[in-house]
Amino acid sequence: MSVVETCRLPVDGGDAVFCEVRGQGPPLVLTHDFILHRESWDAQFEALSGAYRVVRWDRRGYGRSDRPSAPYASDDDLARVVASVTEPPAILMGCSNGGLLSLQCALAHPELVAALVLVGPVVSGLGFTEHFTSRGGRRPGGDLTAAEEIEYWSSTDPWFTAPANTRARDRMRALLMANPNNLRPKEHLERAFETPALPRLGQTAVPTLIIAGEHDIPDVHAHCGAIEAGIRRATRLVLPGSGHLPHVETPGEFNTAVLGFLTARQGPERG
Repeated sequence: MSVVETCRLPVDGGDAVFCEVRGQGPPLVLTHDFILHRESWDAQFEALSGAYRVVRWDRRGYGRSDRPSAPYASDDDLARVVASVTEPPAILMGCSNGGLLSLQCALAHPELVAALVLVGPVVSGLGFTEHFTSRGGRRPGGDLTAAEEIEYWSSTDPWFTAPANTRARDRMRALLMANPNNLRPKEHLERAFETPALPRLGQTAVPTLIIAGEHDIPDVHAHCGAIEAGIRRATRLVLPGSGHLPHVETPGEFNTAVLGFLTARQGPERG
């Protein structure tokens, strides 16, 4: 088993983000979604480190990173991780909001990025339906306690994880119970993007794999389609048996798909 290196990387505003590094090879940086943290990548952190130098990190306010104390931009933090902890260019893999940040980073810092793996991603510049924001009318309104949030995401929501995948739901519940700080509001300090990514997707020149779970909410599938249409070298894959977190729900199939893409990414460009 390879050694896991850890560091607390200073970022703008005096905060620090927590990073873990494992393996040797081309750099691969994993960015988590808007609810969980770096440990959601456990299956990839272990399996992919046999061929890659895998970096996973906690965004500000998540896991073991500092809670934000000043205005900040998570895509700038990601660029800092790539430039400081790897030897760029790196492959960026991001889930949901982490996919959005990976796209933003690729557009702002193309020299840092060799390829993209976007998992249930969303893209800035494309809105959401009321069905998405209310989760089909299922999500309670008002301020919820951490316990209520955990109960909703791990038991009620039918899209975040596939309803039949009780193992993944139990894993998500355990991660959130151990890290309830993930659910504390922090977006009031996050700076908005100056320019949305949607109209600029054609500027993304690197090979891109988009992975969506078949049970994910319709808006996410719409965002995945828009990203595929905008990036010339993009390929989209829908994984059965999973919702918004296929890397957690069906890790074997997910890892096989990612390794196949990364192995083939040096092939001819799509015409």
